[in-house]
Amino acid sequence: MNQYGLPVLSARNTAMIEAVADLPPIVVSDLFGIHPNTAHSWAQYAQNSWAEYLEAVQVAE
Repeated sequence: MNQYGLPVLSARNTAMIEAVADLPPIVVSDLFGIHPNTAHSWAQYAQNSWAEYLEAVQVAE
């Protein structure tokens, strides 16, 4: 990919973000060689639920 001027690091990061959003943390851990706890934390950050955000906004008002 470097040979063709494609950004390898940003492509890898994008792939990791997409995988975290779609795959179970243990699969992401094995796929990218990261610790299972790290994969679990990333999955929590990437969750699609807005419930916690909406609750925090309501409390702040």
